[in-house]
Amino acid sequence: MTIAYDVFGPPAGDPVVLVCGLSQPAGAWQLGMVPALTAAGYRVVTFDNRGVAPSSSPPAPYTVDEMVDDTIGLMDHLGLGTVRIAGYSMGGWIAETLAFRHPERVEAAVFIGSCNLGTSWEKAITTVERDLARIDAELPPLFNAVETMRYLPNHELQNDETVDLWLSLIGDLEPWANPGRLGQYEAALTWSLDLERTERWPSLSMPCLVLAFEHDVDSPPARAGAAAAMIPGARIVEVAGASHLGVFTHSEEVASIVTDFFTGGPLAP
Repeated sequence: MTIAYDVFGPPAGDPVVLVCGLSQPAGAWQLGMVPALTAAGYRVVTFDNRGVAPSSSPPAPYTVDEMVDDTIGLMDHLGLGTVRIAGYSMGGWIAETLAFRHPERVEAAVFIGSCNLGTSWEKAITTVERDLARIDAELPPLFNAVETMRYLPNHELQNDETVDLWLSLIGDLEPWANPGRLGQYEAALTWSLDLERTERWPSLSMPCLVLAFEHDVDSPPARAGAAAAMIPGARIVEVAGASHLGVFTHSEEVASIVTDFFTGGPLAP
């Protein structure tokens, strides 16, 4: 495995590891999160998970545990002992599992749009995505764009200016290729169907923040709140007006919440 990574901020700063969601390029963390954390004095590590270029794309399927191993391997490579970690969507599952398996390596953890019992919607759409990846047919040019935009709140999809803006930003992206696409969707579906993982939440002993979005259909606030209630001392914060894409559409607010949590500052209720 080859993992592509970047390190930002002061070399002597306390390390923060940011873990990407499914198909997310690490560069997307530059929308708010990296600038806010480095401004607060943290040394920030971002990387592309296996299956997203320029990291390796080994044969499918992948598992969340394998991506935890990738993350630990990168931490070891960089000489990072204990870190603060934040993960978004599938990256939250990786962060959550890493915190469970290696609690001695995690000083504090943030789970963004991720910490919940799998919903019927999440399991159904991930099954469809996995099956499409298995077929491995040529995808329409706009597939990636509409696949992403479906997570916007309905009232935003009714606005032509909003849709046209998103199309101008991501409408010409190359379709995500196998085996990375199939590998990550296999990992996501296996995770969504796993009920035993929820039994780990009471054992998480480090400070944890569950960050939810008002209109998130993958990780609804009610489900996120129920999960947070099972993690000793965990905080739950909901970002109003945001959907599952809130880490991008509300990037500055999300970054401020995460930074305040890591620095011990006040959080919104």
